[in-house]
Amino acid sequence: MKTRLFNLTMMFLVLITAAACSKDQDDEDSEWARGVDFDGLPRSGAASFVIGEDVYITTGYGTSSTRFTDTWVYDINTSTWSDKASFPGEARNNAVTFSINGKGYVGLGTNGTKMFKDFYEYDPQSDSWTPIAEFPGTARYGAISYVISNVPYVGCGQDIDSQDYNDFYTYNPSSNSWTKVSSTPEKRSFAFSFVINNVAYIGGGTNNGSYVSSFYAYDGQNWIAKEPLSGRTDDYTYDLRRNFPAVFVLGSYGFITGGTYSSVLSSTWRYDPSVDYWTEHDDFTIEGAAARQQAIGFSSNGVGYVVGGRSGSTPFDDTWKFVPQY
Repeated sequence: MKTRLFNLTMMFLVLITAAACSKDQDDEDSEWARGVDFDGLPRSGAASFVIGEDVYITTGYGTSSTRFTDTWVYDINTSTWSDKASFPGEARNNAVTFSINGKGYVGLGTNGTKMFKDFYEYDPQSDSWTPIAEFPGTARYGAISYVISNVPYVGCGQDIDSQDYNDFYTYNPSSNSWTKVSSTPEKRSFAFSFVINNVAYIGGGTNNGSYVSSFYAYDGQNWIAKEPLSGRTDDYTYDLRRNFPAVFVLGSYGFITGGTYSSVLSSTWRYDPSVDYWTEHDDFTIEGAAARQQAIGFSSNGVGYVVGGRSGSTPFDDTWKFVPQY
C-alpha cells in the first residue's frame, strides 16, 4: 500500500511539474511581451509618426471622450518617454499622420462635433509646430496615409454626415501644396495601410456601414486588386475585415492586430506580398493584454509595438512588444 501511495504521489508531482514547464514554455514562446507604459494619460485614436529612432504620439481621446493636444516622444534605444511641445490645433482624435525629410505631419480628425482639415508640421530639432496648407478635400476623420518614394499620400475617411471617401492627395513640402491623385477603387473609412518595398497596401474599414473585404496594392501609378480579406475558396479560410487595427511592418511583411469587427478583436495576422497571403500569429491577449481598437502601431529593429487603444469605454496606456516566430 505504501509503495502504491508513493507511486501515485510521484505521478501527481510529475504532472504538476510538466504543467508548470508547459506554462513556462508557453510564456517563453509567446510572440508578445510587456513594454514600458506610455507616460501620458490613457487614450485611443491618437496620432503617431516615426522620425529616426524616435516615435511621437499626440492627440487622441481618453475617458469621457476627453481630447488631447499633448505630445510625447518615445526613445526606443533607452525605452523612455519625454513630453514635447503640444499640438497647436484643436484637441482631436483619429487624425492622420506621416513623416518625411525628418519632420512629422498631423492633420484632419474630429472633436466629436466637428471635422477638421487643418494640417501641421513638427520639427524635432526645434521642438516646434508650424501650420501648413489645409487639406484640399472635405474635412474628415478616419483617413489613412502612406509614403511612397518620399511622397506622402492622404485619403479615404468619413465626413460629418457619415459619408465615406476614396479620394487621395499628395503633399509637396517645397511648395506647401497638395495635389489630387488617383482615387482608390472603393470608398472606405477607419481602414489600415502599410508600405512594403515602396508599394502601399490598404484594406479593411467600412463603406456605408458595411465592412469592406477588398484589399489593394498601389505603386504610385496603379491600383492592383489583391486577394480579398474574406471569402477564400481554398482549404485555408480567414476573415480579416475590421476597423481600427494597429499596424506595423517587419522586414518584408505587414502585420495587423486588434481592431473591431462587430466586437473588439485580439487576433494578429501577417501579410506576405510575395505570395499575396495572410498567416495568423499569436493573439494579442496571449500575455494578458486586453483586446483593443484604435491603438498605435509602429516597428523598430525587428520588433513591433502596440501602444494604448480602447475596449468599450476603457482607454489604455500600456505598451506591448511583438517579436514574430516564423
